[in-house]
Amino acid sequence: MEQPVVGAIEVSSSPTLAPQRAFEQWEAVMADAVAPSVIEPLAEGPWRGHLSSAQFDSFAVSRMQASAQRALRTGRHVARSNEEFLLVNIMLEGTNWTEQGGRIAVSTPGTITFFDSGLPLESHTSNNSVSAMVRAPMQLVLDHAGLNRDQLPTAAAIPATGGLGVIAGFFRGLAELPTGEVDNAVAVLASDAPGMLASAVLLTIGKPALSYSDTQTLRQQVISHVRKHFMNPELTVDEIARACLISRRTLYRVCDGFGGPGSILRRIRIEHARRLLRSDPRRALTGVAAACGFSTDRHFYRAFKEETGLTPGQFRDQQHCKTSVLHDSDRIEPAENKTILAGNAAP
Repeated sequence: MEQPVVGAIEVSSSPTLAPQRAFEQWEAVMADAVAPSVIEPLAEGPWRGHLSSAQFDSFAVSRMQASAQRALRTGRHVARSNEEFLLVNIMLEGTNWTEQGGRIAVSTPGTITFFDSGLPLESHTSNNSVSAMVRAPMQLVLDHAGLNRDQLPTAAAIPATGGLGVIAGFFRGLAELPTGEVDNAVAVLASDAPGMLASAVLLTIGKPALSYSDTQTLRQQVISHVRKHFMNPELTVDEIARACLISRRTLYRVCDGFGGPGSILRRIRIEHARRLLRSDPRRALTGVAAACGFSTDRHFYRAFKEETGLTPGQFRDQQHCKTSVLHDSDRIEPAENKTILAGNAAP
């Protein structure tokens, strides 16, 4: 079962802390909860931002309220990122204007909007706007939906009604849960989150939620089997085909467009390796490789470099550097809320 990292942070300007310094702290918080970007105030005077967040293995959900701001995610930010996410903005109060890929989404209360962290974007929000933001690994959602990346309905504010409204309501409710109740909700619901996001995407583009065509049903069966058994170093393409009662040729057909079954297995193993490197940085790389189903360290290193562009050691060092940039008072601590007045920890 996933163990969420839950917490809350408040950053405010004060007589002893300039708005610019508060914004630098807020920028670091948003980089961890959503995606790295440059953030600037849109008005003079005092500034305040509050974020509560719950981060799980397969997704993260945050509730944000802040003074008017501009966020710019540039091509340089994208190039430096090791992971790509589907970002889902569920607007609760105020207005958000975001441009991505030549399209401008005007998000107002009652709408849901999708964005691709792998593309530059520019966002403006009105004063004291409130939103629930969901972040999930891009490939995980695409695998569940049976879609390619160019089919995503990005930068279009969609009314959250009908089935889409049910899904938006689920994530909004999860974002607003008291800290002590998140674990209970996760025990029942978190494993369904990637599928729910995939259904939201499908509904937005006019397809039935997780349409159960023969191909998509088989693909879900394949992915489910791989996720259950990826730690077995003897798991092979032939074994996956036998377990799913299909031929090797059919297996490759249903995985067409996703790099094939071997690529899916590798992505899932590296996804788990990244989690282990973030959560247990002192763990030996040999142990990480074995825990992810790699039969040799060399195979692990090569696969990790192909997926992320970094060696496992470089990725772990980079995660450590990201954490070290934040002051202790700026971090979201596990399993508890922490309120901050721009760098002065609450007692």
